[in-house]
Amino acid sequence: MSDMSESLLQNRWTEYQRLLEVCASYAALVRLAEMDNILSQEGATWPISHEWALIVQKETISDEMYRKALAEAEQNVSRLKRMLSVGTNFTYEEMLLAITLRVELQLLAELLLKRRGAIEFTPDLADEDLREVSGYSQNVSAFRSAKAAAKRNWGISIRSSWFE
Repeated sequence: MSDMSESLLQNRWTEYQRLLEVCASYAALVRLAEMDNILSQEGATWPISHEWALIVQKETISDEMYRKALAEAEQNVSRLKRMLSVGTNFTYEEMLLAITLRVELQLLAELLLKRRGAIEFTPDLADEDLREVSGYSQNVSAFRSAKAAAKRNWGISIRSSWFE
C-alpha cells in the first residue's frame, strides 16, 4: 500500500470520526464502508493494510447508529426510486447524483452484511429503473460521463459494479 493510500485511509478515518461526533450515522458508516471496500480489494499490501483492516474491523456499530443509518438508507432508496420515476430525460447532474447514491447504498449494504450478517433495507430496489434510464438514447452520454465523474470524485479506488 503506497503512502498515498495510507494518506487516503487516514483522511477517511478522520472524516469518519468527525461525522460520528456530529451524529451523522449514515455518512459516517459510508466512510467506514469505503475503507472496508478498499481494504478488502486484492493487492493491498501488508503490514499497513493489515493495520488499517484491524482498525476498521474493531470499530463497533451501536444499535442507535445502525437504526439512524438504516432509516437514512431507506430514505435514500426511496429518493432514488422517486427521482428515476419522474421522467425519461435526465441531466448529467441527475445521473451523477443517482450513481453516487447507488454506490453509497452498495457500500453501506456490504458493510452491514459483513457486520450484521444481513441487511434490512433494499439497496437494489431502484437498480432496474437506473439501468433502464441509463439506456435511453438521450441519457447514454450523460450516464457515461456521470459514471466516470463519480468514480473520479470518490478520490479512492472503490470497487463497484456501477463503475464498470
